[in-house]
Amino acid sequence: MFDVTTRGTPETIRGAIGRIAHHLIPDLDQRAYARARGRDRASRLSSPDWRNVNTAARALQTASDREPHVVVVPTEGEPEGAWRPGIRNLYFEAHQTLVEETNQERVSAFFREPAESAPQWQSRLIDHIHDRGATHVLTHIEGDPGDLESWTWDSFWQAVYPHWDGVLLGGMFDSSYRFTEAKAKILAKMSPGFVLVDICIPMDGALRPKRREVGPVNMPMSQQSLALLDARLESVEPEFDLSFFGVLYDYRTQLLEQLRAEGLSVAVNPHRHDSASDGASTRANQPTWLDYMAGIARSKATINFSQSNAGPFEQLKTRVMEVGLAGAYLLTDDHDRTRRFWRPDTFSEFDGPDDLVTVSERVLEDSSTLATATETFGERARFLARHHYWGAIEATLRARELPSLGIEPFTM
Repeated sequence: MFDVTTRGTPETIRGAIGRIAHHLIPDLDQRAYARARGRDRASRLSSPDWRNVNTAARALQTASDREPHVVVVPTEGEPEGAWRPGIRNLYFEAHQTLVEETNQERVSAFFREPAESAPQWQSRLIDHIHDRGATHVLTHIEGDPGDLESWTWDSFWQAVYPHWDGVLLGGMFDSSYRFTEAKAKILAKMSPGFVLVDICIPMDGALRPKRREVGPVNMPMSQQSLALLDARLESVEPEFDLSFFGVLYDYRTQLLEQLRAEGLSVAVNPHRHDSASDGASTRANQPTWLDYMAGIARSKATINFSQSNAGPFEQLKTRVMEVGLAGAYLLTDDHDRTRRFWRPDTFSEFDGPDDLVTVSERVLEDSSTLATATETFGERARFLARHHYWGAIEATLRARELPSLGIEPFTM
């Protein structure tokens, strides 16, 4: 089946052996990563710097016999001035929507202080869990709070889970990246009390066989943010037939060039006031979220490219919901993600640039149908923004017989 020659450099031979090994054991690289993390974790937790983390963890009490209380640990927030509505801070929105769904006593936020070391913020977080009688912790599990280049959540979880039967809700934006997924696998293997909350793709069974996770899930949006959005859009009227918003990854630029070659006029990031034309420049100096949403509202219809930057994976883009909230019509190239949550007669799918030209022309020429579909899509977007995120988490908690949030589960 495989032909591995003994000739060639040692590097060539090692490369061939590595490719064969990966073919036979597809997650070999993730297993090696997990073993390395295990060695590093054991060394870290046995060091004097981490003594307070272990001591604090031993004082934790059971969560299952308490009223639900969720601690939200954002990647950025109060110290950076980013803990407020209307700026697309997912963890502010998650915190605030749960406050609005339940009450202020059921939710708290924990912020890492500037220059605080991992042992310091983790021991403070464990004390916070203890003092609030917390049953759940929600955080962005891809990296440490305030420092996504560092990752020590595995040390936190190894110290905590033997003493606490609560739930660690690990949010992710892009588990399509193999070593992002590998982090979640490490936490899931440690304890069934870890639940993945993935914005983009389905992850049931991906971490542990037959284990249910959360995802894809729409970004939550608080009443505070929706009120700011409504005020910003009050006087905005459509002026473009078709638009595209987002980072100009290479594959997106090529698709847009193909559309122009087909004679289709597309307003690209019209909310910007510069000439950003590539991935780096479209990431920099971005306008506010409210300006971005006003840009979408200036369009009758807008295009969603669903492919992950990690590879050929369909994602549920937050832009899909934002198009509905802004009152535009959605044209998307995904054939699974959007139709999980919206009726297929309220938006349009397309296959490549040629098909998009045909689909967009058909949609735009029927103004009555366009208006009805756009309104229905927008109403659904508002419902999902208010109820899907925490409702989907609750549904998974109940299915896995983990501590409940005490709210209504989301059902399709």
